[in-house]
Amino acid sequence: MTKQIHHPLQSDEKHVEEVRKTIREARAALELPLPDTFLGRQTHEPFPSENDDDAQDRQRHTPA
Repeated sequence: MTKQIHHPLQSDEKHVEEVRKTIREARAALELPLPDTFLGRQTHEPFPSENDDDAQDRQRHTPA
């Protein structure tokens, strides 16, 4: 019994390269550090609200 040899088609080459590219991108994404998902962490100062500005203005103009 002879074994049949399978030769990939030219049309398969483009598909295989696309799959390899996708795998490379996925592996690169998996190597990234895990994101910080703690919702209570503040990485920036919040914008002051309009009410806070009024309170700060009153404190500045109030004699000590």
